[in-house]
Amino acid sequence: MEDEPESRPGGLPLYVWVLIAVAVAVPLGLVWGEGAKSLQIVPNLIMRALTALAAPLVVLAILHAIVANDIRGRQGGVMMLLYLINTLVAMVIGLVLSNLIRPGLGAALGDPGANQVVVKKTVTELVTELIPRSIGEAFATNNIAQLVVLTLALGIGLVRIRDAHRAQGKESFQTVVDLLSIAFELMMKVLLWVVALVPLAVLGIVAAQVGQAEGMKVFRSLIWLIGVVLLGLGFQVAWYLLQMAVFARMSPLRFLRGAADVMANTMSTASTAATIPITLGALGRLGVSRQSSQLCACIGTNFNNDGTALYQATAALFMAQALGFDLSLTDQVIVVLTTLVASVGAGGIPSGSFVTMPLIFAAVRLPADKIPILLTVDWFLDRCRTTSNVLGDMTVAVLVDKFVPPSEGAAEGESPGRS
Repeated sequence: MEDEPESRPGGLPLYVWVLIAVAVAVPLGLVWGEGAKSLQIVPNLIMRALTALAAPLVVLAILHAIVANDIRGRQGGVMMLLYLINTLVAMVIGLVLSNLIRPGLGAALGDPGANQVVVKKTVTELVTELIPRSIGEAFATNNIAQLVVLTLALGIGLVRIRDAHRAQGKESFQTVVDLLSIAFELMMKVLLWVVALVPLAVLGIVAAQVGQAEGMKVFRSLIWLIGVVLLGLGFQVAWYLLQMAVFARMSPLRFLRGAADVMANTMSTASTAATIPITLGALGRLGVSRQSSQLCACIGTNFNNDGTALYQATAALFMAQALGFDLSLTDQVIVVLTTLVASVGAGGIPSGSFVTMPLIFAAVRLPADKIPILLTVDWFLDRCRTTSNVLGDMTVAVLVDKFVPPSEGAAEGESPGRS
């Protein structure tokens, strides 16, 4: 879910301002030439602000999703397992296609005179770094692996406390949920102020790039990026249909017909939340129980962002290729792990894939200041990956209903809901 706030300067959505910024930046860069490089300071400042917000936002988003959502019984367990499998498949598809097609080659984003040095790390070093020396270190270095360890520990602890309070008939834990909600809303309010400035970052990075001698090459590479992402999403949808045919014994054509209205809505709105009522109706027509539909379409959507994960993994390799960085197999495994976590954190954050991308880049030592160049095509890819996300929700809902009948899931505990 990458829902954008409705209120924008001039009443226009963010992607319109981004397109306007590109339209202004290209002639500006062509006219100003090398002098346009001075505009690079604009995206640098905005990306620094986003990087500062990304870590606390992801931590609060994951904590709030764990504590506020009450996922119980076999249905919840099967749902989370299926989401994990689908997301891993999506990222593997993205990485394989990126390594085969290499869309970032020739983009000329890096400094030709710079020597790109990547520090290799052993598996032992990576495992050791999972545990921070202090909580402050994890936030200061934006180390997403350390942040995940801390967040999961805190989340599991809070869930244990919540369940203990419920067993004792206490209502005091709701205060913790309310505090997390307020903190998350506060961070998102600040985030929206920064996101409103993102078109200026796009203007600065595009003008600076176009002003260079071979600056227009990046747009040819971005077309390749679009092609790789769309091809990857096509493979991901094929994976959903394979699951429908093999495990759910449902005709892929029937599934696609049932999801037609959902796909049309996500392509027009790029919003998972706005599509939930349509998704629930489509699942009902496919014969999925109300309990399974609500679990996967309402609660599970916070954890399922496989289309977003595919895009982020592909974007990381694209940027590495464009900058002349050589990501080893270990680095790409790190991309998979950090993207997995970032995609979960992005679920409740407006423009989540863009906001959490600095954390993924930081994990493999890629500079974040070039990220705004991706926004020139993001407005279109956002709609495509949101459609994939919702189709993933529907696929998991059908499979959960098949593997764990509602009566069996309900017999093990309370029906899923929010605290």
